[in-house]
Amino acid sequence: MMESKFIRAICAVLFCSFTFCYLFFYQADVMTVVQHLASGRQTFYNPMLGAVLITFTLKLLQMGVSSLFKLKKRGFGLTYFPSFLILTIISDLRPTADSVSFGNWLWIAPLLLLVYTFVMLAVKRFEPYEPDLRSYGPFSQIIWINLLLFLGFFLFTGLLSNSDRYFHRRAKVEALIDKKDYAGALNVVRTMPHTDSVTSMLTVYAVARRGHLADSLFHYPLVGGSRTLRPGKVHSWLQPDSVLYKVTRNSANYQLTGFLLDRNLYEFARYLPQYYPSDSLRPRYYKEALKILSLKKRGLRLIAPYKKGSYAAYYYAK
Repeated sequence: MMESKFIRAICAVLFCSFTFCYLFFYQADVMTVVQHLASGRQTFYNPMLGAVLITFTLKLLQMGVSSLFKLKKRGFGLTYFPSFLILTIISDLRPTADSVSFGNWLWIAPLLLLVYTFVMLAVKRFEPYEPDLRSYGPFSQIIWINLLLFLGFFLFTGLLSNSDRYFHRRAKVEALIDKKDYAGALNVVRTMPHTDSVTSMLTVYAVARRGHLADSLFHYPLVGGSRTLRPGKVHSWLQPDSVLYKVTRNSANYQLTGFLLDRNLYEFARYLPQYYPSDSLRPRYYKEALKILSLKKRGLRLIAPYKKGSYAAYYYAK
């Protein structure tokens, strides 16, 4: 009896600790994106509250499975499998344009649950005939068997959930910008080996919100040209299109930056005097662009190497 209570306590502590830490420290940003899209962009995810509620709900599910099969010995750890399966599924949901996708889980999950039911029925039938335990206490055979089961469940969740590093970083950028932590978001962008159109749009937006669009934008990886400045062909997971439009539609620097992103220096030079009539007032990138254009008209170009973060490094990187 004491052995049964001990293994129940060990399994409960392991499950709750793993689930909470996994959701709060590793999947928080991904869950923020997934929950927002799954709700039709109507609600927002709180990492602490979400981790607690999901952990509590999955533990209740395990208690229900346990009361159904009433396993008390070596197979007790198996009662946690449905909870680990659901944890894996919700942390592997993939964002689409307006919602989320379950992917292959739509047919894999029912199949796994069907196999699981047969396994549990077999284990339940065999349990009365299990041989006596050969040891007792914290290092007993029943403890190690259930610990091995949990190790398998941990690997199952870790390997089959969404562990794409780039996806996690993009989700973190989205979450930080949603919290108005633009400096934090840009620090994450700096660590990304490559980028996509949406991340480029959010990078420009974050730099603009910090007031450094004309002097530090090209320190970050950018793709897509001016079409990524505002929502249209690309959309943020968390930031509404209306918010991005409202903040950027009347920005002169956004218009000028669009020409720079497209390397369209002739149009840039045509519009620049409307906003910066005096050369002394022109920011760093605008002066660089005019210098490159001046050389281009004479059939010349700046000599490499180009300073990191300069407009020249972006312009000549074709």
